Parts: sequence; structure tokens; C-alpha cells
Amino acid sequence: MHTEHSDEVATARRILVWKDFVPEFLRFPLMLLIIVIYMLSGGVYMSAVTEISGSLSWIKEDILMAGYASMTGLTIAFPLLFRILFRFPTRSILLVSAVVFIVCDYVCMVCQYLPLVVLMSFISGFFRILSTFVCWSNLQLRITPNRDFAVFFPFLFTVILGSVQLTDIVTGYSISAFDWRAMHRLTIGAFIVVFALVYFCMRRGYRQAPYIPFKGIDYLGGILWSLWLLCIIFICVYGEHYDWLDGEPIRTAIVFAVILLAMCLERAASICHPYISLKTFSQRNMIPIFVLFGCMSLMSTMVSSVQNVYTNALLGFDARHNADLCWGVVAGIAVGAGFFFVALKRWKWRIKNIVIAGFVSFLLYQIQLYFLIDASTEKYMLYLPMVFKGAGVSIVYTSLTYALAGCVTFAYYFEAMCVIGFIRTSFGGPLNSAIITRLLNHIKQAATADLGSFVDSMHPMADSFSAVYGEFQRQMLMVSLKEIYGYAAIAAGLILLAIMASDYRHYVGSHINRMLKLTQVWRNVRSRS
Repeated sequence: MHTEHSDEVATARRILVWKDFVPEFLRFPLMLLIIVIYMLSGGVYMSAVTEISGSLSWIKEDILMAGYASMTGLTIAFPLLFRILFRFPTRSILLVSAVVFIVCDYVCMVCQYLPLVVLMSFISGFFRILSTFVCWSNLQLRITPNRDFAVFFPFLFTVILGSVQLTDIVTGYSISAFDWRAMHRLTIGAFIVVFALVYFCMRRGYRQAPYIPFKGIDYLGGILWSLWLLCIIFICVYGEHYDWLDGEPIRTAIVFAVILLAMCLERAASICHPYISLKTFSQRNMIPIFVLFGCMSLMSTMVSSVQNVYTNALLGFDARHNADLCWGVVAGIAVGAGFFFVALKRWKWRIKNIVIAGFVSFLLYQIQLYFLIDASTEKYMLYLPMVFKGAGVSIVYTSLTYALAGCVTFAYYFEAMCVIGFIRTSFGGPLNSAIITRLLNHIKQAATADLGSFVDSMHPMADSFSAVYGEFQRQMLMVSLKEIYGYAAIAAGLILLAIMASDYRHYVGSHINRMLKLTQVWRNVRSRS
């Protein structure tokens, strides 16, 4: 039996989807190349928001809506991944995905009709997670023959998070050299190459698992959850633009969101195989993991937005210089993944302690940026904070995903990943955008009012007020960004304290329960006597 298993593993490690003429030493890097190229697909690239809005006369919120729609498509696909993997051959999935990416990127490049761009971005996100999942399922046994997640997840998140940063890097460089459409032309060309590679070099009809038909899938539930997520994103993205509850579109979106959520929950409670089962939320440690994912997602996206405002508005960085900073994040991601592996496998740390280390790394990034926010800051001074930022995100995401795999049963694992994705990819960005925009506007209004009350007609600065107003705006923005980073650092510190205090809470709770039991025993003894 052991020999048969070893032979099976050895055979699987060859990555059998490739035809025999493909050399063994090329099979693994070629599959990684396909993953990285497919990760470049995004419909609309949010790192090109300024350039797209200037070219198409769209407001910033329009581009963000399309970008977050891609994240929604990525999130909502999780419950279907294994069903699609078991239903269709690997080659067919990758070929269809390449064609879909070509169509979506072309439409997003030339189309000026926003609803269609949002739809194409959603579809692109759906096929991005599907195609990369298929590739990873072929690579898993090559990376770790015994399916050790402590080995697989660090490698997985290094490639995934690194590819996200690579997308921003390539987008920034292409914008600097050409225009924002150059990224779409580049990816379309890459997808054509991948299509040819898959068509000629992969086996026809190869499937990793036995055929399972598409039966018992709650398609309506998937559509309802998708619409609900898009409503939430619309509220967060356009809230400030339409003045929140004073705007009719926001009030309408809130009503639709409430109705859709009620329909989703009612459907999940009433049918046998819902798209997302309510039992997913009752899995062991699901809620704490969900909360920690939400905290890290919110903080990472929020400070990233603040960082972009700082580098663009105060330091005057263009797309190329912002892209250069992403290399520091890539280095941090690799360091974080390596730290997770060593801490878990060599040092035998608990997952909780590794998560704490990740939050500490991210806190160090926030503290460094707090003190570096100044108009005279040089670019090289920002690379070290970027490393801490990448390491923190990598450690926390890898640790929490590993913890999720250990406490959620396989039947609900991908539904749990979908729920985690609600806040990690769908809520995090839009909610961050809403919070940052609102907070910056509030701070600016307060500072402007203070200046107006300080400078009256008799003040010596009154005659030259218009001349110094621009400098005042710059200083006010700098103070505002520093204040936001301070709040974020305090929030991260409080999260750290809460995590570290959880064991103490359990200790105190168990001690109190023990004392209550002893008290009850004493009362029983006294009553009998």
C-alpha cells in the first residue's frame, strides 16, 4: 500500500497535464508562468485610476466600482471551484479562461459604457480565481507530496500576493512609458501566448478527478450574493459622491442591499444545498478568523490609500515611482512567507504567536510612515517600511488561511473562503475608500475653518492669503495624513493587545467557572448539613 501511494505521488508530481514532449524541468515553471500571467488580468486596473479618469472623463468612483467588481467576481467563485475542476478538463478551463480574459481586457480598453465595463471586470475576476485554482491544483503535489499546508500556503501566498504587486508594477511602468491602455495590450498579447501554449502543449481531456456533473448547484443563490456584494460596494464607493443618505441613489442601494441580504439568508436557511450554508458561520473559530481577516484587510487597504495620497499629492510621485515602491512590498512578502515557514516548522510557534508577529510587522510599517510623512522625504527612505508592510500582510494572511484549513471541515472550506473573501477582497477596499475619503474631508473642513477664524481682515497675512493658501493646503494634507496614520497605528496596537489578552481571558474565564463550581459544591454541602 505504501509503495502504491509513493508511486501515485511520484506520478502526480510530474504534472501530467503536460504532453510527453514537454521536458520535466520546464513543467513547473511553465505552470507558474501561466498563474502569474492569469493573475495580471483585472478588467480595470485600479493603479491607473488617475490616468483612466482623465482619459475617459469618468469620475474616480466609476473606476473603483469596476475594479471592486473584479474582486467580487473573484470572491463569489470559491464555492464552485471544485465542481468546475471535477466537471471540465484542465486544458479546456485554461483555454476558455484565456479567451475570456482577452475579451474582457479588450472591452475594458475600448468601451466607455460603465455598466458593461463593470460586468466584464466581474467576469474577469471570476475566471481569474478559477484558472489559477486549476493551475495550483496541478502544482500542489509537486510542491509538497504529503500535502503539507505549512509548506504549500507560504509558497501560494508568495506567488499570489507577489503577482498582485507585479500587476501594479507593470501597470505603473507601462503608463510611464506609454499610456494606461498599454497594460491591456500587453496582457492581451500575453493571454494569446498562453492560449497557444496550453492548446499545443497540454493533454486533451485530462481531468484531475472523476467526472462529477453540474447538479444541485444553487445558481440563484450565487447571483443574489453577487448582487448584494455589488450593492454594498456601490454604497461605499459612491457614498461620499452622493452625500450618503442625502442622496437618493444611496438610499435606494441600501434598500436593495437589505432586501437582497434577507433573500440570501432566507434561501440559505430553506434549501438543502445553498450557495453558502449558514453552517459555515458556526464552524470552529470561524468568527475570530473572520474578524482578524477583516481587521488586517481594512488596515492594509486603508493605509495603502493614505500612502498613495501621500506619494502622489505631497511627494509628487508619478506611476513609475509608485511602482518602484512595490518592489519593497514584494521583498517583504517573500520575507513574511519564509518567516511563517520557519516559525511554524522549525521554531514550533503557535499560529496565534505568528499572527501577532505579523501585526507587529504591520504596526512597525505604520509607525515608520507616521514619522516619515514630510514633503522632504526621499524615495529610498520608504523602501524599509514597504518591506515591513509586505511581511505583515504575508504573515497574517498565510497564518489565518492555515488556521482556517485546520478548523473548518472540508465540506465547508471553500464556502468559508468565500465568506472570508467578502471582507478581505470585497468589503475591505470599498469600505476603506469610504472611511478615508470621509475622514480626510472632515479633517480638511475643520482645518480650513480654523484658518478662516484665525485670519481676519486686520491680520497681516490677510492681503497675501491667496498666495499662501496653496502652501496651507499642502501642510494641512500632511497633518491630516499623519493623523490618519496615527489612528491606524493605535487601532493596530489595540488589536495586538486584544489578541495577546485572549489567553488571559480564557484563563480568567476558566478560573471563574472553577470558583463558581466550588461555590455551588459548598452550598450543596451546607444545605445537606
